[in-house]
Amino acid sequence: MNLWPTVLFLGCAVPRIDSANILVVLPWPWYSHTNNYMPIFRGLAARGHNVTMFSPFPQKPPLPNLTDIVFPSLKEELFKALPEDFIADNRVWFRLFGLFITGINWMKITLNHDIMKALIADTSSKFDLVIVETGFLQEPFVAFGHKYNAPVINLASRFLLPLSAHLSGNQLPISYVPMQVFSFSDHMSFTERAVNMLQYYWEVVVGHLFYLRAQESLMKTHFKYPGSENMPTLADMLRNTSLTLMEYNTIAVGYPTPFLKNIVEFGGLSIPKETKKLPDDLQEFMDNAKDGVIYFSFGSYIELSMKSERLQRSLISVLGGLKQKVLMKLEATNPFINSTKPNILVRQWFPQPSILAHPNCKLFITHSGLHGSMEGIYHKVPMLSIPLYVDQKMNAKMLESAGVGYTIQPEDVTEETLQIAINKLLNNQSYKENINRKSAIMKDTPIDPLDNALYWIEYVIRHRGAPHLRPAVLDLHWYQYLMLDVIALYLLILVIIIYVIKTVLTLLWRCLRCTIFRGKGSNLKSKRD
Repeated sequence: MNLWPTVLFLGCAVPRIDSANILVVLPWPWYSHTNNYMPIFRGLAARGHNVTMFSPFPQKPPLPNLTDIVFPSLKEELFKALPEDFIADNRVWFRLFGLFITGINWMKITLNHDIMKALIADTSSKFDLVIVETGFLQEPFVAFGHKYNAPVINLASRFLLPLSAHLSGNQLPISYVPMQVFSFSDHMSFTERAVNMLQYYWEVVVGHLFYLRAQESLMKTHFKYPGSENMPTLADMLRNTSLTLMEYNTIAVGYPTPFLKNIVEFGGLSIPKETKKLPDDLQEFMDNAKDGVIYFSFGSYIELSMKSERLQRSLISVLGGLKQKVLMKLEATNPFINSTKPNILVRQWFPQPSILAHPNCKLFITHSGLHGSMEGIYHKVPMLSIPLYVDQKMNAKMLESAGVGYTIQPEDVTEETLQIAINKLLNNQSYKENINRKSAIMKDTPIDPLDNALYWIEYVIRHRGAPHLRPAVLDLHWYQYLMLDVIALYLLILVIIIYVIKTVLTLLWRCLRCTIFRGKGSNLKSKRD
């Protein structure tokens, strides 16, 4: 059989693209915000593109076509800059100001670092594409696109914040899309919708009037390069971002949400289709757990010691009294690390995907970070959520609404509430049935998340940007988008019509009265005669 026609056809069907120079700027020390995107960067390098990655996490071993510029970890400095008791973000003030203040403080620290200054001052490099994470409090980095006259792609490691959505032209339908700081589902009560609306417009309005102005001031202070004097406003550059790649799956993981063409979902990218073999000791630990294993982790960002002593004591006491074995991720500095029981194995790090993929993993106790939630669903492990901040509250509510998880708010954690929740998740078969169904939905995609992300990145490279994906709503004033000017015109016309009708009816009534009175007057005169 002659295969040449097929080969030629396939060769013609795949768009050709020359090697591009790509700058990736991810300077913050949150491992998941870099590691989860690494399949993309490795994929771009494998396709012949030259990727320069600016982050605290260099690749080991080094990869061909991928150059690491190592930025030191600023974790300690960034944590010190957090508002006091940052994790207790259920307070009203945090929902109103906390994230904005955090973003400004963190950008001040980052932009003042000598290595960042050197990157900004560099005039010898040329890039065809800039990839940044502007939606996570790093808006000034969009200026790298202006510096190199290159299109910008924004990476979103979670559901879009209202300000980011607004700047991309995606107006969130707040009647059924909950804000991330609330434990609301997509079926909100009247009160919840009222609160949700206030939060959305607060973030958008204050974001424009206060937050973006402060970030723009930082950007114009630190981004000095040939041509920077002609730099557009920060808001305009963000509006002209070519594309946002969002590692989210609003069908399988979140709530169905309409997005325009400049938002591309690729949820599940960071989940390996084939998990690595567990280290021998962990493999033996899990294989021999006849009653199953419970896995506890609050992710790479939050240390359990940042939470209350009562919460930590309750967790260790309850988990230590179970018949199941427990894998517990704790930092080395945690004062409770030596208080654990024989059934608990404590380490600073675990190969999470491989643990969740093991058939003996029966329960995942999590802070409901997005990536952990997706991994739990993918590997069919019911979850006990203890959400700590920002989007974790919405993620926890989503898991609970889908019947695949149970939520305890941090302030409600006691030995009793933990025991009830764990027993419910382990013994109620509906949780396992629901998560099996959710996992099947998540895996049923027409295109692999990595292939989808790579296609759209190369799409932007091929077309030297994607202004044709930019929605016209970004050129409208707010009152034009809401059609208030048109509504005002219609109301004016209606008022005029009502006025004219009223005037005509008044005149007709007067004429009729005059006619009647004249008729009566004539009749009286006739009678007198």
